[in-house]
Amino acid sequence: MAIAAVLAAAAVAGPAPGAGEVTARARALVGPDPAALGFVVRVGAPDPRVRASTDLRRRVIVLRPRAGDLPHVVAHDLAHEVGHAYDHRRMRDGDRRAYLARRGAPGARWWPAGGDDYASGAGDFAEVFALCHAPSPVFRSRVAPYPSDPCGLLPAGARRLPGGGR
Repeated sequence: MAIAAVLAAAAVAGPAPGAGEVTARARALVGPDPAALGFVVRVGAPDPRVRASTDLRRRVIVLRPRAGDLPHVVAHDLAHEVGHAYDHRRMRDGDRRAYLARRGAPGARWWPAGGDDYASGAGDFAEVFALCHAPSPVFRSRVAPYPSDPCGLLPAGARRLPGGGR
């Protein structure tokens, strides 16, 4: 689904009950502040196809917590999207190649094909970024296994972003 359509659907349906509270608790668990990368966070309606999204052009992260979501799951979703924001704002092709080599997946495609974020280098980077900045048992990448030292895999600048709750 295109980002514009997802954003439009959220505006019509509205967030799930309790979404604001769980999002506030989740934000306190995430190390980096999205504002440090020029991004704002919004809460949208739950969508069974996507837990969160990032509009890189508008610099908006939309979280879509579902009823019953735990704060650490929403924190992981937020940190994942902040990882995409970091990638967009700070990484270059050489950084991406070096990251994939550290992950043992030098031949992996960086950008998602057919909308499958978790099977791309960008999605793997965002998942590892999330583990570094909002430790969680959640890990959805299909590029490489759960890392033993997620922060050690990231570029130095991605380990030390300002702000946030942790």
